[in-house]
Amino acid sequence: MGTGIQGNEILLLITVGVLIMLLLAFALVAFFFLSQRKLDDERRTAYARELAHREQLLYSNLQTQEEERRRIAKDLHDAIGSKLNVLLLNLHRLQKQAPATPEIDETVREIFQVIHTTIETTRRISHDLLPPTLESFGLSEALSELCAQYRQSGAVDIQYQVNEEAPAASNKTVDLNLFRVVQELLANSMKHGPAKQVLLQLQLQAGGLQLNYTDDGPGFDPKAPGYRPGLGLQNIESRMRMIGAEFHIQSASGAGLRASINYKSIA
Repeated sequence: MGTGIQGNEILLLITVGVLIMLLLAFALVAFFFLSQRKLDDERRTAYARELAHREQLLYSNLQTQEEERRRIAKDLHDAIGSKLNVLLLNLHRLQKQAPATPEIDETVREIFQVIHTTIETTRRISHDLLPPTLESFGLSEALSELCAQYRQSGAVDIQYQVNEEAPAASNKTVDLNLFRVVQELLANSMKHGPAKQVLLQLQLQAGGLQLNYTDDGPGFDPKAPGYRPGLGLQNIESRMRMIGAEFHIQSASGAGLRASINYKSIA
C-alpha cells in the first residue's frame, strides 16, 4: 500500500516535472519569437528612419540646388549681364572717337561680336538656370518655350499639346519641379539614342494636372539583370515624392519610353 502510494507520487512528480519543462520550453520559444519580432520591428523602424533621413537629405539638396541656381541666374543677369552692356556702350563711344582705319574697324567688329556672343550665352545660361517664363507665366508657357527651343535646334521633332479642362491653381514649387522633370526627360531622350520624336501632353484639371511624356528612343529594360535607375531618374522620383505627385514610367528595349505624372493639389 505504501509502495503504491510512493509510486504514484513519483509518477506525479515526473509528470509535473515534464509539464514544467514543456512550459519552460514553450516560454523560451515564445520569448525567442517575441524577441526576434521585436528585433525585426526595431530594424524596420531603423531602416524606415534611415530612408526618411536620406529622403530628407535629398530634398534639402534639391532645394539647395534650386536656391543656388536662382542665385547664379541673378548674378549672371544683374552683375555680368549689366557689365557686358556697359562695356558694349563704351565700345560704341570708343568707336566714334577712334580714327577710322581698316585694322581698327576689323578689331572693333571682332570685339563687338565677342561681346554680343557673350551676352547671348549669359542670357541663355541664366534662362536655363531659372526660366523667366516659368516665373512670370507659369508651367504651360514655360514648357511651350522649352519645346520650341528643342524644336528650333532641329535635333528632335517635338510636339506639345495642352488641354485645359479647368484653370489650375499656380504653385511655384510644383511648377518648378515639374519643369525640371521635363528638362531631365528631354535631356535623357537626347542623350540615350537620341530620340527623333517626342510627344509632351499637359492636361490641366480642376485641382491638379496630368502630364504625359513619350519618346521613340532606344528605351531600356528595367527587368534586365543588374539594372539600376540612373541619377536622373532617381532625382525625378525624389522630386515627385517631394510634391506628392504620382510618377509612372514604362519602357522596354527598343520600344522608347513613356512617363506619366499625376498631381492633385491639396485643398
